[in-house]
Amino acid sequence: MSKHIYMRSKAVHSVQRSAQDESKRNQRESVTEEKPNFLSWYKHHLRNFFHAVKFNKERKGTSVVNPDDGEDDGLEKKPMVKEEPTIIVQAIILPEISDPSLLLKEQSRRSLYTSLPALVQGRKWVMLYSTWRHGISLSTLYRKSQLWPGLSLLVVGDKKGSVFGGLVEAPLIPTDNKYQGTNNTFVFTDKSGQPTIYHSTGTNRFYTLCSKDFLALGGGGRFALYLDSELLHGSSACSETYGNSCLANSQDFDVKHVELWGFVYGSKYDEILSLSRKTETICRWS
Repeated sequence: MSKHIYMRSKAVHSVQRSAQDESKRNQRESVTEEKPNFLSWYKHHLRNFFHAVKFNKERKGTSVVNPDDGEDDGLEKKPMVKEEPTIIVQAIILPEISDPSLLLKEQSRRSLYTSLPALVQGRKWVMLYSTWRHGISLSTLYRKSQLWPGLSLLVVGDKKGSVFGGLVEAPLIPTDNKYQGTNNTFVFTDKSGQPTIYHSTGTNRFYTLCSKDFLALGGGGRFALYLDSELLHGSSACSETYGNSCLANSQDFDVKHVELWGFVYGSKYDEILSLSRKTETICRWS
């Protein structure tokens, strides 16, 4: 019996050892099988990584990238297009004019208008005097200048086609060697269709000199513009007042037309227009 128990114990021990050996074999086989699976997974993901890097480099070679951009996300970028600023040019709307001018073209009037002091811009233009309507007379010009006080535009045309003149202070009153006007005045020449404006230099105050025998603008050696009492002849030279060159084509010239334009408020336009078209009108403004 003792022998029988011993044989049985040995058999159980042998079975247990066999089971343990079998378990160890299974573990080794499991590790052997899992090892290739992990390596295969690692190789697969490494291959995908290199493929993604290569793809991004190829995309960068064909994409347009802003050099100012420090980061590159691998996406194709559109070139930066600089938008040109929109320039809005506001058209100059000229005020109403009472009569067509024989001397000033539309472009010349536009240029002169932008040079006028802001005080008179926007007012309507009234022809206070013209040689073709009121006759050739300096005294008539003086008389018509009293219709509307303030800045007025004197325009002269000679027989050679030059157009010139100046901005004066009305009324023009004959005095004995006494200048009148302010530094708001100027002289201009329009030889080429584009007026050249000469403003006061501040050297002196010889703006406008009215006499029964002549009308002169500027001074300091020579007059910028001189007209005789009959408005038939005149002259132009350099003056210290405006620093101008000769306004006409030649220093001495023969007058063809003279116009004097006043800048009138809209509320007074019809009244002054009616007075200006009368042959003889004397109007005193207090």
